[in-house]
Amino acid sequence: MQKSFLTLSAVLLLAGCQPSQQATDSATVPAPEKTEQFLLTSKTPYQPQQDWQSYSRVPAGFSIVGLQHVARHGSRFLSSRGDDDLMLQLLQLATEQQGLTPLGQELALIVRQLHQVHQPDKYGEISGLGVQEHQQIAARMLARLPTLFQLALEQQQRMAVLHSGRERADQSGDAFVAGLTAIKPQLASLFDAGQADEATLYFYKAEGSEAFQHYRKSDPRLARVMQQLEADPKRLQAATAMLQRFFTGSFFARLAHGEIELTIPDDNDAIRNPLDAANVLYSLYSIASNLTAEGEFDFSSLLLPEHLLPLAELDDADSFYGRGPAFASDDVTFNLAGRLVKDMLDKAGQSSGYAATFRFTHAQVMMPLAAYLGILDASEPLPESEIYSYQNSRWRSGKVAPMAANVQWEIFRNAGNETIVRMLHNERETRFAANCQLYADTRYFYLLSELKSCLNH
Repeated sequence: MQKSFLTLSAVLLLAGCQPSQQATDSATVPAPEKTEQFLLTSKTPYQPQQDWQSYSRVPAGFSIVGLQHVARHGSRFLSSRGDDDLMLQLLQLATEQQGLTPLGQELALIVRQLHQVHQPDKYGEISGLGVQEHQQIAARMLARLPTLFQLALEQQQRMAVLHSGRERADQSGDAFVAGLTAIKPQLASLFDAGQADEATLYFYKAEGSEAFQHYRKSDPRLARVMQQLEADPKRLQAATAMLQRFFTGSFFARLAHGEIELTIPDDNDAIRNPLDAANVLYSLYSIASNLTAEGEFDFSSLLLPEHLLPLAELDDADSFYGRGPAFASDDVTFNLAGRLVKDMLDKAGQSSGYAATFRFTHAQVMMPLAAYLGILDASEPLPESEIYSYQNSRWRSGKVAPMAANVQWEIFRNAGNETIVRMLHNERETRFAANCQLYADTRYFYLLSELKSCLNH
């Protein structure tokens, strides 16, 4: 085991950030990956997936004219008070009943520190790392597309900033703009004030999302697979092995026998059994990776990868079925992303005095968007007869929608008024869905007219 949580996270992230075979040929299915590199699931801090200097050459005669950018908010604090309070309650109860092992006492100290860093009310905000992620994305964009921003200045083209209406998305937009203007201050006058656009950037709760809401609450297929996943014995075995390191036999027995129930007012989260407790602890472990600027929360000597992996798989399964490609022949989890795609297509083809649109949203938008666009390893559903696992699916939330995940469309035009688009997913050249035809003799460029046709689901 590594000596610190930061070292473990760095190793996992480094493994996860190596360019896959898609960087060479996205039509070829990459070799199997080590599942351990995605232990942090959707809390994985951001890393670019390709050096922009290795991107394909733009076809001759085409020049950059615009950019459509959609990004998840950056690394953050816990989204709300809950998991930290619940775990503190459990640890306090164990302390009062002499139910903590020496490792449990170490855990209690870390959890208290993690809780304290959220005070008085940091819940839901982006962290220092989240600010850095968006500023660094902005810096790389400016280095990659200097002509776009210089032309915007010369022609006084505007730049739009849209967000979901939630604080962490708004903060991420601010961090991104600050990153650009810190390097090129002249750009500041070109930016519109940030505007909320729930219809495209919070569509899963906006008007028209009734079918999706019904699916999440009442679909029998979803209920069945999630019940089976949670009931898988390896999940309880992992939870038991994890918790027995921290709690004495007698205290753990009380938890296992249902004698302990911990809740939070006005919240559905609770600890009623070992799996509940393990999932809460897993949540704290994963969010700690986002708070490296606020402190060092060293879980590495306490939580073992073999105990975390089944919990990470369960978390990924929840995202796969709740926000990803889910069940074959049913697009209810991602069809609302068509609103966002239409907006991007419309703006990509307009000569409206805007050089770029920058959008900031959430994993619940980035996952459906990737599925809608047909991005490799982000859009492949499973038949109802198969239940998601790390063995039968390459979908990983830490790869599809880590913190600050982004989809960028670079727009190019030639003298004949042909418009082509290149898509980047987490800053890696990426193909659209297989039914979209590539522009002649290129590997990552598409006519805008072709995209308007093939993406019209």
